[in-house]
Amino acid sequence: MDLEKAGRILKSKVRTARVAFLPDYELTFNVLSEFGTGNPNIRKGGKGVWGVVYEVDERDLNKLDRISPRYERVKVKVVVNGREVEAWTYIGKKVLDGIPPDKSCIERIIRGARSHGLPESYIRWLESLL
Repeated sequence: MDLEKAGRILKSKVRTARVAFLPDYELTFNVLSEFGTGNPNIRKGGKGVWGVVYEVDERDLNKLDRISPRYERVKVKVVVNGREVEAWTYIGKKVLDGIPPDKSCIERIIRGARSHGLPESYIRWLESLL
């Protein structure tokens, strides 16, 4: 997914961002970018992924679908403020393990994690990927 375009869509309206935890998944970088590096992805089987959820309308979801042709929109259950809620996420359609992660993607994820107050231990783990 083009994270910069996605960010512009989400910033186009006033939105509430909520910290969320997706249990039983892990963050990977196995969606091949045009530069030969791995773009972010998630897959089942991990200790969980921290992130942020936004409330968006169907029109915004359709825009995100169009700018994310290498990803499929999937419904998951995340934990927000101790409560399990349904949310949409994007998971890579075609993955390739063993490619180096795109460092600029990791840096953007770290900036977002800091700005939204994700757990410091998770941020340190993200930094270790650099």
